[in-house]
Amino acid sequence: MDPLNHVRSCHFLCPKERYEKDKEHTKLAKTKGRSFQFKYRIVKTSCFNENSNNVHSLFHRSKKMDEENKKYYATGCEGCHCKIDTDTYYFCSYCNGAYHKECVESPSIYHSSDHPKHPLQLLWSERYPNPRCFSCQDYTFSCLFYYCLICNFALDVICSRKPTSLTIDNPKRHKHTLHYFPRKSTLACDVCGLVDDDYSHLLYACLLCDFFVHKRCIDLPYLIKVSRHNHRLAFTPSNPFKESADCGVCYQKIDINYGEYSCVKGCVYSMHSRCALRRDVSDGKELEGEPEETYENTKLFEDKGDGVILHQSHPCHLIKLEKQFHDENKHCHACMIPFFDDGNVYRCMQYCDFILHESCAYILRVKQFMLHIHPLILELGYTTSCFMCKKCGRYSCGFAYVCPIEGCDWKLDTLCASICDPFNHHSHPHPLFITCDEYSSRLCSICHLWQEQPLNCIECRFVLCFLCATLPHKARYKHDEHLLVFSYNEDADGDELYWCEICEEDIHIQEGLYACNECKVSLHVDCLLGRDPYMKSGQTVVTRDKETIQYLPNTYPTRTICKTCGRH
Repeated sequence: MDPLNHVRSCHFLCPKERYEKDKEHTKLAKTKGRSFQFKYRIVKTSCFNENSNNVHSLFHRSKKMDEENKKYYATGCEGCHCKIDTDTYYFCSYCNGAYHKECVESPSIYHSSDHPKHPLQLLWSERYPNPRCFSCQDYTFSCLFYYCLICNFALDVICSRKPTSLTIDNPKRHKHTLHYFPRKSTLACDVCGLVDDDYSHLLYACLLCDFFVHKRCIDLPYLIKVSRHNHRLAFTPSNPFKESADCGVCYQKIDINYGEYSCVKGCVYSMHSRCALRRDVSDGKELEGEPEETYENTKLFEDKGDGVILHQSHPCHLIKLEKQFHDENKHCHACMIPFFDDGNVYRCMQYCDFILHESCAYILRVKQFMLHIHPLILELGYTTSCFMCKKCGRYSCGFAYVCPIEGCDWKLDTLCASICDPFNHHSHPHPLFITCDEYSSRLCSICHLWQEQPLNCIECRFVLCFLCATLPHKARYKHDEHLLVFSYNEDADGDELYWCEICEEDIHIQEGLYACNECKVSLHVDCLLGRDPYMKSGQTVVTRDKETIQYLPNTYPTRTICKTCGRH
């Protein structure tokens, strides 16, 4: 029997008893120029009291004993809301809550090497999030944290027990000893080139070399794998004799006076240090000394000769190359686009309605998409179900690129997966790139919908979402002998009116349309293609609720009311 479970720690007070019960006390703080008000309670009572007769009795508990009694305390600490990953912790019999040793024994006044100018006051706050912790850079969602009422400097309780080292020796980063510089400054970091004039990213300095580096940049990896380039990138120090290049993420100039990440294979490709370590660009893992991971991109078909192949997506029959195939009533089983225009296809020799574009038959089994750090694996068709594409939001029953990592929900249709930057779209004269970070959204210039990380032009304000970027350039309308072309004109005259042949309503060319210039026929995008253009007409799908749904073409004589959106 573990004696720790029976030792009462009567000399320590429960954190919930320690704060001053002044609910009206408020403090106005500023974070990056924005003022906000949070309520806090100043913790003045000492954590230790020999004569305490408090009703909140604290006991030592051990995880080993809890596991044996099948009473393992799985919840987090009541003080900081973080997971308890130590073997022992404090347990309050009154609150029925667990606490870290650091949260229980934290003094009300703390002198930290991270902020030597003023002592830090322990606060209890129930408004989340609280100010950002200087050490871990996360907004403190804990009840307890240390705070400087003068400088707006915050430190959570757990990080306060991990004081910043006053000196660091890292020969790979810098040949001399680096000394901690605990003061606000407007000095640029020699590694990332950024200036942070608040307390969130203080510096280490070498005055002999005029070298300054953020605390967070000292341990940046030297070799990384990124999503936007086929080769690994290595950290390169400043080189004033090197020609300046554009960053492969934000497409801004890289200052040659600061560090960067560049291709190890000699490609003219570089990234800003901070851009290369964005969550959607790399996982930040150090790969120096690690063997390069390779994915075998085997063919999805076996060549039988004379234009005949056996494709993995249709293993029961051989498929044969046919040239200049045209039938808008047939869909490619990979991308689900109808065969509007003449082109080469692979068609089943047993005529069982299986057809692939020639290009779709040759697509890669493994693909590195530019907005996801994990390679995506091709799944060959959804014959009894469908999926929603992560980027365009459309449902499809075609092929999908899926992330194999457990818990990662990335799933792309083949059209969105084929987009890479620079991307050339027929509706815009300039190449398009993705310069937004992971959580930034912009308004599409065509459909006027907000989307995270769309394509955008770095020469003008044009923005293109993946939904509009993957629309077919040409499409067939059954009442027109010509192909209709997708058109868009942001600067069109407001007096220039278009009329949809199907819904008989006006069309704004600023929102895109399909039109035939010879016959003067124009249609809305949704009226021509439908709301789910990549779902196969007549297909039966079983939903998660075990409901059976049949997709019908727009020409079906009876259109019922959708129970979800209320439309026909």
